[in-house]
Amino acid sequence: MSTTTNSFPISLRSWPSSKNSDATSLSTLFQRINGERGGIQGLTEESLRQEIAAEAETKMDEDDTSENEDEDEEQPDKLRELMEAKGEMLGLLESAYVSSAVTLDFLSLLQSKDNPVQAASTMSQDIKLAVPTGTLGADKLNGPQINRAQMLDNKRIAKGWKVQNVDKTIDSILNAATRFKNEVESETKYWEEVVSVSEKGWSLCRLPSERHTLGVRFGFLEASMTFRNQSLAALRRNADGSIFLDQGFTGSEPKILRVRVQVGEIYTGTSQVPKATGEDASVESLIQQARNTIFFTELWQELNRESRNLGGADVKATEDSLILPLNSEKRIILDLVNIADLEAPAPQEDDHIAQGLCLSLQLLLSYAHRQNHRRRTLPPPPISGQKRTNPPYNLLRPIITRLGHQRTVNTLTTLLRDLTSLLTSASLEAKFSITHNQPQLPSNINLANSERTILSLTERLESVATFSPNPSTTINIILQTQQLSTGVSQFLLTVNPDSPLTTIAPHPNWMVYNIEAITEYVFYATTSVLSASIAKTLYPLEGEETPKSSRGSEGWHLTIQPNVLRKNFEGGTAKQMIVDVSDHPKKGIRLRVGWDWMRLDPFGTSTGKALDQERKSKGEGVYEWRVKRKEPSEGGLEEVVRSLDDVVEQAGKWVYV
Repeated sequence: MSTTTNSFPISLRSWPSSKNSDATSLSTLFQRINGERGGIQGLTEESLRQEIAAEAETKMDEDDTSENEDEDEEQPDKLRELMEAKGEMLGLLESAYVSSAVTLDFLSLLQSKDNPVQAASTMSQDIKLAVPTGTLGADKLNGPQINRAQMLDNKRIAKGWKVQNVDKTIDSILNAATRFKNEVESETKYWEEVVSVSEKGWSLCRLPSERHTLGVRFGFLEASMTFRNQSLAALRRNADGSIFLDQGFTGSEPKILRVRVQVGEIYTGTSQVPKATGEDASVESLIQQARNTIFFTELWQELNRESRNLGGADVKATEDSLILPLNSEKRIILDLVNIADLEAPAPQEDDHIAQGLCLSLQLLLSYAHRQNHRRRTLPPPPISGQKRTNPPYNLLRPIITRLGHQRTVNTLTTLLRDLTSLLTSASLEAKFSITHNQPQLPSNINLANSERTILSLTERLESVATFSPNPSTTINIILQTQQLSTGVSQFLLTVNPDSPLTTIAPHPNWMVYNIEAITEYVFYATTSVLSASIAKTLYPLEGEETPKSSRGSEGWHLTIQPNVLRKNFEGGTAKQMIVDVSDHPKKGIRLRVGWDWMRLDPFGTSTGKALDQERKSKGEGVYEWRVKRKEPSEGGLEEVVRSLDDVVEQAGKWVYV
């Protein structure tokens, strides 16, 4: 190719297409230069400029003659271009193969002088026949001249590198040993704390999302699904080996249910608020705090669910609190608060009430969990098409029932105590007592003592009040309150069979549902018993002696009204005596005995003091016994209290003295 003149260029390859991107590659360009110009040494800038100018003139002439032919030229055939490209690619691959084979033969022939066996295995058969092995060889022309000083210097350098590498190795080994020691200590401390958590009774398990991480369950298995899923935290290891409790996205500030007692706008009692556990506290304390937070959060949710059905019990739900009445003056406020935002409250008079209510709600929620466990362990009910409901727990209802029952018992106790004191002041043998009965549970129910205690305090509440206005009569008032009634009590009255009330004032044989009706009947029964006792004392049975206290006052007998007595005198006149017991909101309970003539100056017009003097002169009068709370500052002399027998004897005389 080098013998070819520049005037007649020739190329063994076809001219590349203008659309072929390989035409402008560097390897193709060098091949064309070697083929057409005999190498790059013969090319100059001036010769290239002359060729370009000559080709431009020739091209202008050709463009003029073939302008019309180009317009009619058809589009190139795609299949033909594809085949041409394939042929070009195969040609390039064949050229590369030939070049690599020639290079391999050359290197093998060069190596055959020193290692003929290995070189013969890579040499082609054609080169073996054409050229004997060992024909070519290679050697260094100028070897390095190393003297003894350089050799010693190189040895010192090599020794220094070795010493340095040994030092690095020793340092890395010591660092690895130290790191391993720290890791062992951290791991030992971590597992010691894990074992301590397990020994305290907490349940350990693998996290569902991280099978290589240990977790602790601090919630309650019988809680709702939402809180059961949130009661799982990871036990992660800190750098020093201590445990870090990771609650994930459910981790929040510690919370507690706060119970307060309010009178008007003043808080008179607050439940206890514990201190928040610090970050440096033990892991058991952190787990217990997380457990308490989950418990109080569930308690607050269940209280809100139940409050929607207790509108008739005067339970009100605001944005962040629940309000229910305690009595006529006080009310209870419940809310869920962050422990970190609270301070320890100062002692107040109603703190024991607030703390008792808070503990009661916690016990009731634990009892509800126990009931869920019992239902879960029982055989499932038959399959039904009806959807099973999930009613709210009874948490507020038992407390409302208990408070209502206690209010009724207190009202009844105050009534009977004051009435007994009133009758005692009149020298009568009156007494009362109140007992509380526990509900009788079926013997076939297997319950723990704690559950029996809860049932005895929350199920059917029953109290029995016994009142005896005199030894001959005993009135039993059975007070019952059930949860379904939300604090509404019912009363059942019974009287001893030999009491005069069975004939003169029969008690109602139905259930009574308000304390006002009980108060009216007790007053009515008391006046009837006192009237009957007066008539019996004045008219003793056969064989009985008339008491000395009633002698001289014979003649009183009962009328059609049980609390009205009458005494006849000579001349067609008569006296009547009325025994009355009443309750005044401010003056208290009053026992009043009044007597007057039935037909004596019915058209009298005297008033004021003149009327009192006229009544006294005619033998009329009134005497009262009162039970009234007096202030300690009240003083002065009081009238000596007279007995009922003395008043009755005085009323039976002709003239009031």
